[in-house]
Amino acid sequence: MASRIRIKTIRSFLFSVGVIFFFFGFVEAILRFAGYEPVFNYKAYAIPSWMEELDSAVLEKYQRFVAQQGFVNEDVYAYQSDLRYGYRLKPNVSKTVRNYSSAFVVDKLPPWTIISDTSGFRVPSENQVTTEALGRTLYVLGDSSSFGWGVNYEKTYPSLLVEKLNAVNSSARFKLRNLSQPGFSSFQGKLLWQELGEVKKDDWVILSFGLNDSSLSHQTDSRQFESRNSLVGRISWNMRHVLLFRWLRTLLVGLPEPSLTQKNEIGRRVPVQQYRENFENLIEQVRNKGAKPVWVSVCNFAEYQEAARQTAGDKKTPFFNFPSALEPFLPTVHDRFSDQLVTYFEAYGEEMKNDPMLVFLFPDRCHPNEIGHGLMAEVLFKFFEGEIL
Repeated sequence: MASRIRIKTIRSFLFSVGVIFFFFGFVEAILRFAGYEPVFNYKAYAIPSWMEELDSAVLEKYQRFVAQQGFVNEDVYAYQSDLRYGYRLKPNVSKTVRNYSSAFVVDKLPPWTIISDTSGFRVPSENQVTTEALGRTLYVLGDSSSFGWGVNYEKTYPSLLVEKLNAVNSSARFKLRNLSQPGFSSFQGKLLWQELGEVKKDDWVILSFGLNDSSLSHQTDSRQFESRNSLVGRISWNMRHVLLFRWLRTLLVGLPEPSLTQKNEIGRRVPVQQYRENFENLIEQVRNKGAKPVWVSVCNFAEYQEAARQTAGDKKTPFFNFPSALEPFLPTVHDRFSDQLVTYFEAYGEEMKNDPMLVFLFPDRCHPNEIGHGLMAEVLFKFFEGEIL
């Protein structure tokens, strides 16, 4: 009799536990299906919670930007946390971004659209299905400049470059795979390359990292990766990303500002020597697969730009430095990009007269605008034309 009572008690307990887990699992599924986006509070602003994955020094820099500009740029809602990379573009996202740049041009710049595929990489606004044999692929591994921040996919330099190459050589057309992600460093580029198995002989690979590598941080990218992917780190990461917990926390007590206190000394996300080694490794890995590397340096400064230039020379890799390579085009922009120039002049006003480089760049003086991407494609096309056509 006692054993039967004990069995009945155990069954009741297990049933109760099962009901609780089922209930919480059901609520979690509803939140995920509904696309619930957890946020954390910073002053009067709600910032998407994936940014808590950033190094505290990087997050603090972004928070200062938000406070100075008075808004959270809309494109940050196109990303999500990721165990391997820290974060990345959401799969199957389609988002039109209207509020994304400096406060003095807010609501003045044209909107742009981010569309991603099932793997979380940017793709055209319309699927370009073709029955033609595409013998070669142009891969692009880079950061926000190669991603095309602020510009529609079809107007980015990789897309325009492939369009030009295919227009003059219909017998051996290129397919484009732009794997760039905003904020990525050369370390994340190495991680991404490790997942690419389809690269083949005679493909080309554009590599473009720099500014993010040199960003100040308390922990290097490699150290953050090791921490996230340790056994304890994986368990902690998965627990932190239970939407039900985040929802209840927000509902009951509100999500506090994340603590930015760290004991670590300030350094760089990727120390310059590791940056050089990552560069060398990527070039070697590209060549090991029979593909050909090209280094495109955009918004890369001081010792990091020099390290890239020297390593490219040592490895006999074609090297292009933007936006300095675009300065000779200034006198011709008015005639060749008149519509785009009017759009940007209406946004910048007298600022463009004070700084002519705004013809090519967004107000951060770093990211190429539509004119900049168009001219970058022309410069690179001349190189590719001599190499492959």
